[in-house]
Amino acid sequence: MRALLGDAQVAGCTKESVLAVIIAVAENTNLAMLPNVLRPLETELRKLMKERDD
Repeated sequence: MRALLGDAQVAGCTKESVLAVIIAVAENTNLAMLPNVLRPLETELRKLMKERDD
């Protein structure tokens, strides 16, 4: 993790932005591991997209 953070900072990313991405990846990975979590989310997103397009 420290090497990743260091490399990203050398590439011009801020420490805060790199940490935010790491947290987002961890949260999404955790959600993906839970059974039946993504299916309801996909259903709700489809409803919202349909409402927006109508």
